[in-house]
Amino acid sequence: EEMHVVVMIDASASMRFGTKLERARQLAGAFAIMGMMNLEKVSLYAAQDRETAPKILPPCTGRMSLKRVLDFLEDLPAGRDYPIEQAVDAVLNQHRGRGIAIVLSDFLTFGDVDRSFNRLFSAGLEPFAMQILSPEELQPDVTGDVRFVDVETSYTLDVSSAGDLLGLYHEHLTGLQDRLGTVCRQRGGRFLSINAADPIETVLFDTLRRKGWVQ
Repeated sequence: EEMHVVVMIDASASMRFGTKLERARQLAGAFAIMGMMNLEKVSLYAAQDRETAPKILPPCTGRMSLKRVLDFLEDLPAGRDYPIEQAVDAVLNQHRGRGIAIVLSDFLTFGDVDRSFNRLFSAGLEPFAMQILSPEELQPDVTGDVRFVDVETSYTLDVSSAGDLLGLYHEHLTGLQDRLGTVCRQRGGRFLSINAADPIETVLFDTLRRKGWVQ
């Protein structure tokens, strides 16, 4: 059976921060090109808003499809609130075929990612999750009183002890990354977290090779 490479881009509001969405688009293009050059079927999904279906580039293959892929990725603005686990469910409602699913997201979600990745695996797709975070998200620089605002829900949180909060934040982030890594590995896939500020060449030709994503 022909391998199907499904590339899913989180284009929700949180990806607007820094260069996360730009990096996701670049990586999606690179993965799509690699798949097509290997004569595999490639389809792209961009999840922008929970009230609308994901934007879709139907399965394509070969060099002749390159322009379609680039056109799809070129005009891809960030949307609004769309939890990544709901976006995965929406994609699976439309996808057919076995292969791998590459999910490009910041994964800053409160939802049940385990369930979504179980659904991917049950559908015959090995989950490859790449977390894309801005430098500010990896190493927040905060002091004094702080107000956090969720760009997708407008929920606010006032904090007076930045030091305590940073400790909890890093603990939560590390726990999330460990959980995503375990979920992916148990289902035949991989997990990787990258800094959106890292040069795309470094990610493609160094990081992905070292982590076993490409050969």
